[in-house]
Amino acid sequence: MNYVYLALAVAFNVAAYMVFTAISPKPHEMLWAGLFASGLALGGINTFFFTQALRGINLATAYPIFAGTSISLVVLFSGLLFGEEVSRANILGAAAIVIGIIILTR
Repeated sequence: MNYVYLALAVAFNVAAYMVFTAISPKPHEMLWAGLFASGLALGGINTFFFTQALRGINLATAYPIFAGTSISLVVLFSGLLFGEEVSRANILGAAAIVIGIIILTR
C-alpha cells in the first residue's frame, strides 16, 4: 500500500504543476486565484500521500522515486498538454532518471 501512496503523491504533484503551468500566462484575477488555490490544494494532498508512503518506505528510496517520476511525467505532460518542445535531451534525461531510480531502489 505504501507504493500506492507514493504513486498518488506523484500524481498529485504532477497535477499541481500542470495547474500552475496552465495559469501562469493568465492575468491574476479571481479565476486565477481559485485555480492557484486548487494547485496549492493538490500540493497539500501530494504531501499527505508522500508522508503516508514514508511510513513504510525509506526516504532514501521514496524521494528518488518521487522526484524522478515526477520530473519524467512533467516532461511528458508538458509536451502533450501544453505543446512544449520535448527534445532528445529531455527524453534521454528522463530515461537516465528512470535508470537511476532502478539502480537506487535495488
